[in-house]
Amino acid sequence: MQPHTHAGPRLILGLTGLAFSLVLAGSAGIATAGPSNNAPEPIDDPIPGHIDDGAIQLELQTIAEGDGLTAPNWGTYAPGIADVLFVVDQDGPLWAVNTETGAKNRVLDVGSLLVPLILDADERGFLGAAFHPDFAVNGLLYTMTSEPIPGTASTPDQQPNHLATVREWTVPNPGMDPLARGAITPQESASRVVLTIEEPQFNHNGGAIFFGTTAADRHLLYITSGDGGCADDQFGQQGLAGEGPCISHEGAGNAQNLSNLLGKILRMDPQASAAPEIYAYGFRNPFRASSDRADLGGTGLIWTADVGQNSIEEVDGPIQQGGNYGWRVKEGTFQFNPGGTELMGFASDGFVYADTPGFPPGLIDPVAQYDHDEGVATIGGFVYRGSGLPELYGTYVFGDYSDGFHSANGRVLYVDETDTADPRDRTPKVFNLVNGHINLFVLGIGEDLDGELYVLANKSGGPDEERGVVMKLVSECADDADCRH
Repeated sequence: MQPHTHAGPRLILGLTGLAFSLVLAGSAGIATAGPSNNAPEPIDDPIPGHIDDGAIQLELQTIAEGDGLTAPNWGTYAPGIADVLFVVDQDGPLWAVNTETGAKNRVLDVGSLLVPLILDADERGFLGAAFHPDFAVNGLLYTMTSEPIPGTASTPDQQPNHLATVREWTVPNPGMDPLARGAITPQESASRVVLTIEEPQFNHNGGAIFFGTTAADRHLLYITSGDGGCADDQFGQQGLAGEGPCISHEGAGNAQNLSNLLGKILRMDPQASAAPEIYAYGFRNPFRASSDRADLGGTGLIWTADVGQNSIEEVDGPIQQGGNYGWRVKEGTFQFNPGGTELMGFASDGFVYADTPGFPPGLIDPVAQYDHDEGVATIGGFVYRGSGLPELYGTYVFGDYSDGFHSANGRVLYVDETDTADPRDRTPKVFNLVNGHINLFVLGIGEDLDGELYVLANKSGGPDEERGVVMKLVSECADDADCRH
């Protein structure tokens, strides 16, 4: 079936976005932060203080591991189905995992739709799933997949690279026990393409999809998109997969460009034909995002964590509708200069050079941030609204992939917005929730029907081996459980 064709994106422009639009129009030098004759000096250690263990300390109890589970990156619930976490696996399966017994079953497999994946590490693949709020009646399930551009091989160095694709599936007998049903496959079941976004490069894809949780947005689907890839959101840059000069990213970059859907949080009614609206913008790679569960006493507001370039990882929330979150003018609270177009290993030659909270006006700074001495890629999570961990209620929980791309040293973290530490002494507002590193690559966070949280990880960092792990956040592991603490 052919994808929907949409008119251009509609922007919900708030006061902050309007203010920065005026800055952008009046000062191209600030907006693009490009090199000049008075080029600023890079800051080598933006946040000297390290992340400490927090006052809240929890443990991770393994629920499921291996046996087909490869690179789990998202966990969600289906309305009305208790004690089951639906886990997105990057190489194609959607698993139903019984959170009490650890038993699991493949309920969908989109592997045949995907681009060929880089097995040791790829940002493409099966990236998201969301059940319609009326799933128990209509059986509707939505997925986000990285699919080939027709007629191309979609190799990592191809430009444009692939299509970020939102599909709608109809699950037969939605009330059936998901641990007992057979897997839906594209060969056996038709799906409807709701939205496609052409991605210029293989990386920075965002890929989170989820429904709102308030009465006003319960039937609206939120979608995150990265800036399109390469590095520095800069035209002509050299890319990680050998591509380059990189296409797209003209002018101030895709994240600041309101005429495209890249570097944004989008919102749409997936059962209507209207174009998605730009809910917020100025993001580099908001890989995961979520709604603070209004049905469990939360605010219903949106939170995300934006993966940084070379220096700063950030948490953004609650997201302001119409807000501009700064990339590539800023990385965190620091101003950013994209430098030239070269790569130095995994890093570009872009750099941060001045810590300017609140400036330029019209940009929204993160609620929390940390630098690359602590981790290399933030993994967005959820505001905890469960009942099993009362000390955590109302706290944003998230993770970091690892302290390096070749070492399994991920973290599970939380935000304390009241913390006022001096960044020279300790990283403010960010704390370890589980004692230090967990000796796994953290790939995602999951939330079940009751608001309990899960950490999704593996031992290799990519979709190459059946070494995926699903772990539940608990105050204390059971005596006979595999536990990290």
